[in-house]
Amino acid sequence: MKKNKITFLVLETILLVLALFFVLKIFDKNVPEKRVAVILSESGDNRWDSLIKGLKQAADINGLHMIICNTDKIDSTETEKEIINEQKNNDIDAFIICPAPGADTEKMIKKQCSGIPYILIMDEFYNGTQLINGQSSDRASQNKATSESAKKSLGAVIGPDYYKIGTTLGKQIGKKKKTVGIVADWRESAANRQMIKGLKDVLKDTENEISWCYYRQKGQDICESVAQKSDVDALVVLDSKALEELGEKSEQGTYSKAEIYGIGSSEKAIVLLDDGVLNGLIVPDTYSVGYKSVEEIAQKLNRRFYRIKGHETDIKIFSKPIFSLDDNMERFMYSYE
Repeated sequence: MKKNKITFLVLETILLVLALFFVLKIFDKNVPEKRVAVILSESGDNRWDSLIKGLKQAADINGLHMIICNTDKIDSTETEKEIINEQKNNDIDAFIICPAPGADTEKMIKKQCSGIPYILIMDEFYNGTQLINGQSSDRASQNKATSESAKKSLGAVIGPDYYKIGTTLGKQIGKKKKTVGIVADWRESAANRQMIKGLKDVLKDTENEISWCYYRQKGQDICESVAQKSDVDALVVLDSKALEELGEKSEQGTYSKAEIYGIGSSEKAIVLLDDGVLNGLIVPDTYSVGYKSVEEIAQKLNRRFYRIKGHETDIKIFSKPIFSLDDNMERFMYSYE
């Protein structure tokens, strides 16, 4: 009799535990997903395809509702401020932001996102002097390591090492004497300044000479603008859209007899390389940028006192003489996994 009573109590306990488990599961399903807004300039552009895929896959795994803001070109702090405020009115729980160019963006984002978790992707705040590696434009000879205080002021950033991208492009040009023209997107962008600095640091030890640096203006035809510049032997294009536009207008592997090197994040860029249009191409692993940014935000939303961390993501290096689309597409498509 005593044995039957013990068995009954054990069964009752098991049933109670199972009932509690299913009740918790039911309530867990009714908990709304945390909402994360992603702000990218020209969010529908193909250069973000890989990054957005990383965002969405990480969001699915972490149970987050991802909102990719529908944007045109974000060319000012005020434009980005309007988008942030619009999303705040939609009860957003966190932000993933590619910061707008300009020295006022840092102050604006820190103010508008006060009390709301956020992380920067693809670029850091531009403050007029400080670069990604902690260097000022007038202190090129100093070590490029960032101080801890500088890192804290710049906040957590997930993106590639732009200084390394610049040095890699410089090495691809080689040491043989060439005149070089640079095409960039934003003048007030920490990423652009760091890439240009890396390029200059490599070229200064060669016979190459930088003839000019052009910053693309909104609404301007990049091909017409470059055509008005002096002829050069090599073009270094630090803007993915400009790279595609110049590549499409090139003939016999050159644009106005200039070899083309640049940075790109689309399948179109890799096809241009395979067609022999580009001499060198750097592809940032933007899939990892998207994936890691969501992981950091998820950690913060689940653990109140978690401190969001920045991450440096990889780059892939391709050059014309040894490139084959058949051999390298799998390596390139790593960014699209």
